[in-house]
Amino acid sequence: MSADILCTQCEAEGFRHITYYLDRQDVLARFTTCITADKSRYPYLLSNGNQIDKGETNDGRHWVKWQDPFPKPSYLFALVAGDFDVLYYNYVSQSGRNVTLALFVDKGNLDLGLTGQWSL
Repeated sequence: MSADILCTQCEAEGFRHITYYLDRQDVLARFTTCITADKSRYPYLLSNGNQIDKGETNDGRHWVKWQDPFPKPSYLFALVAGDFDVLYYNYVSQSGRNVTLALFVDKGNLDLGLTGQWSL
């Protein structure tokens, strides 16, 4: 917990406090993570990889499913839940794919140093 934000700290051996795992740098895995939380308290649910699904429950909670396509050691696993200000940037990749980047910033810190084509 950092202020009102939940976040993992897996390096160097923190992942073993989350779940059973062979927590060594030579053991690689592709992580699929589903996070569920109170939507008003934690409107953003973030993890490694690509967001592949999301939804809401009837009790004021929501969930997001992330899938990381690249094998990695457990110390690179990340999970963050909180309320942030968000900056977005859209661009077209060399292959012609539209990509949206999102930069999640602590509330009230949008104006600290970012300029250019980023927008709210």
